[in-house]
Amino acid sequence: MLLTSAIFLITFVVLIIDKIPRTIVAITGAVAMLVFGVMDIKEAMTYVSWETIGLLFGMFSLVAMLSEAGFFQFLALWVAEKLNYRAAAIFMVFPLLSAFLAAFIDSITVMLFLVSLTYEICRCVDMDPIPLVVAEVCCANIGGAATLVGDPPNVILGTMLGFTFNDFATHTAPIAVLSAFLCVSLFYLKEKNRIATSQATCIATEGLRPADKITDPYLLKVGLTGFFVAIVLLTSHTFLEHAIGIKLSVAEAALIPAILAILCGGHKTHDIIQRIDIDVLLFFIALFVIVGGLEKTHVIKYLADTMVSVSGGSPYIMLAFLLFGAGYTSGVVDNVPLALTMGVILKDISQTSNMLALPIMIWALSLGVDIGGNITPIGASANVVAYSSMEKFGSKVGWSRWIGLAFWPTTIVLILCYSLIIVKLHIGWY
Repeated sequence: MLLTSAIFLITFVVLIIDKIPRTIVAITGAVAMLVFGVMDIKEAMTYVSWETIGLLFGMFSLVAMLSEAGFFQFLALWVAEKLNYRAAAIFMVFPLLSAFLAAFIDSITVMLFLVSLTYEICRCVDMDPIPLVVAEVCCANIGGAATLVGDPPNVILGTMLGFTFNDFATHTAPIAVLSAFLCVSLFYLKEKNRIATSQATCIATEGLRPADKITDPYLLKVGLTGFFVAIVLLTSHTFLEHAIGIKLSVAEAALIPAILAILCGGHKTHDIIQRIDIDVLLFFIALFVIVGGLEKTHVIKYLADTMVSVSGGSPYIMLAFLLFGAGYTSGVVDNVPLALTMGVILKDISQTSNMLALPIMIWALSLGVDIGGNITPIGASANVVAYSSMEKFGSKVGWSRWIGLAFWPTTIVLILCYSLIIVKLHIGWY
């Protein structure tokens, strides 16, 4: 127990320090589990959720295809054009667009293209882009909490514990929608006086044509078709199994349309396959092995018993711990290993204690780790991408300004989430 705990803690601390690529850190931790005899490689592979890996690979492939075709840049500019480049409308709608997109694609991808377009549009309307970008990041992380394929923590929790796309859409999505609107409103109220002085000029917006962003119409059609089929299969695979006997896992629901799209794309998809972030998949595999070591040596059981003891058996304290405790922790700790570890702990709690059912704890944890990471520039991968992109555009944001912009909207949103989770607990809808 002491050895596996030491390996886990060292890995976690090095991940927090963030001086070494996280994939290398995680693989080193997983190898340590093997070298020190905690488990052999065959046993280690049984702890890996291959369903998670398959789902991620399938969605990564489809998103990479759409990104290569220029779809996301086109969509953002098309929305801005429909809003007539009005600063107030852009400030309200772009974060909501960010939330919507992040519910279906990786929030990193959302911020990669949205930050550059936000700077381009803010230059045209003479508006400070920093508050808008931070609002977009916060809403992207909130939107990611809405579905199974949103943020990586949801992918882990859903596939590892058997929750479907429809489960998240039913239970976390409504809360995420209300949270996104509240978050945008709070940001807007703080910035409305500055936004009121912004105004677009016809000359500045002449060069922003949405259609110019589409680089490959054929690839766009293939990618959109594959993405649409994947979402349909993810939402209906349980119905298909019961209605006509076709059994599909969530991984297959994403992989089948992804593979067909790649085949239909022919030589055009060759480069896209090479661009898929394999590092992320290796990072996930290594994390599963490390947490598997904790599970095998009963560290997880010890942590689960400790959490129940600390909460005093109160469901309200436990849910507050999952939302606020895990939420604020994810502001300084990578939320992927945090979600994976906590997910296994909650599974153990649900099996050994009747304090709370597993689903209500998972919804609280999902909302906490996804949204709580908004507080700092390193709280989630999307934050890091946005922060570094803003620096490339010459904006010196700094931790103090980021926290000043994001802390209170995030805290108020977490309070809303906690209130709604308690309502779900009382009415028994979870």
